[in-house]
Parts: sequence; structure tokens; C-alpha cells
Amino acid sequence: MVTVDFLIRPQSDNCRRIADASDHCVVGLSPFNGYYTPCRVEALVQWAAGHFTRVDVLVPGFEAAHTLTAAGVRPLEAVGRVRRAVNQLRNPAVLALSRAGVSTPERRVHTWTQLMSRPEYVALRERARAAYRVDPALRAACRAVARGAVRSIADTEPGEEQIDACVTYPIAELPLIVDSPSIFDVASSVFVYHRRIELAAALLAGPATGLRSAAQQGFVVAEPVLPGGS
Repeated sequence: MVTVDFLIRPQSDNCRRIADASDHCVVGLSPFNGYYTPCRVEALVQWAAGHFTRVDVLVPGFEAAHTLTAAGVRPLEAVGRVRRAVNQLRNPAVLALSRAGVSTPERRVHTWTQLMSRPEYVALRERARAAYRVDPALRAACRAVARGAVRSIADTEPGEEQIDACVTYPIAELPLIVDSPSIFDVASSVFVYHRRIELAAALLAGPATGLRSAAQQGFVVAEPVLPGGS
């Protein structure tokens, strides 16, 4: 496979400092997204493994099915689509980690559902739920993410009930952008995504009630460097 380089854009000066430390990163992969082809997943995870001491990969859990059902997909079909989407993300990620020499690479690819076995993740998820209920800015950010996810599938503007049905998706992701270091027991961590992380932007913009990103939590956008580009 051809090696692809990636350009990173930190979301703050602190994020740049953490990224420069190269201690750990979480590569976030989204389902139902044409950007994350198997080749791109392999390239991104391979790049991450070459730039960070340790890499973990996040793929969707069963919460992603809520987005599909909110968009009108039947529940059984939604579960099947999520299962296929997870495999299409997990398999190239495991392959890339294996090629990079990571031992037991399958243990480095996680779903939100699997992370429920980690007390740190569970506690952070409870904090995220509580903050969602009382913090207007965080609530708006979560609902905007849910709205965009449903709209991308249904191709129509979702109603408030549809958003209610799938807001568990961004809430499940929040712990990873609040305190990945505690979840993965590392000194510092960077969450890597292919575009600006709106939930992270909301946390960086001002104090959320009872929920702030850890001092050693960073966020970067990673974009592939095109041949002949920079």
C-alpha cells in the first residue's frame, strides 16, 4: 500500500502542544461516511501509528443504529447496517495496526459499547448526560451533531423528536473528547478526526457545566497531503 502523509491542524495552542508530544492518539472513524474508505482508513491509521507512541481507534457502537432509525430505517435493517459499517472500519484499521507492528491490534480498536466495560468511560458518560441536561451550549452542540447525522441519511431536515431519538450518539462520543487520557491510562492524548470537531469546539469555547476537557486532551484535524501538494 502507498504511504500517505497527513497534515494536522490543532484546534488550539494547547492542542498543538499535546500533538507535538506524540504520546497517544485516538483516531475517530465515522460510519455511513464516504470519506472513510478502507484505503483511507488504512492510510490514516498507518500514519498515526508512525507518529504517536500509541494509537487507539474508535468506531461506532450500537448508538449509531439510533441515528438510522431516527432517519426512518427499520430497526432490524439499522442494526445490520451498523454491523456492516463497523466491520468496514474495523478491518482496515486492524490491518494497518498489524502492519505497523502493533501487538494484538484488535485490542486497539474500540466501540463505545465495548468501552462501557471501563469505569472511567462510564463515569465520563454519566457526566456528559448530566451536562447535556443543564448546559444550554453543550446541549445545542450535541443536538446540532445529531441533526447533521440524521440529515445526511434522510436528506431532509429532522424534527425535534428525531433528534431526541439519536442524541445518544454525540453523548457517547463526548467522553473521548473530554478525557481520553483517563480512559486509556496515558499521560496525554489527541483525538484525530477528518474535520473540525464541533463538540470539542463547544468545550473549548467556554465552560460547560460540570464538563471541561482535561488539560492533557487535544484535538486535531488530519487531512491527507495530496501528491504534489503540501
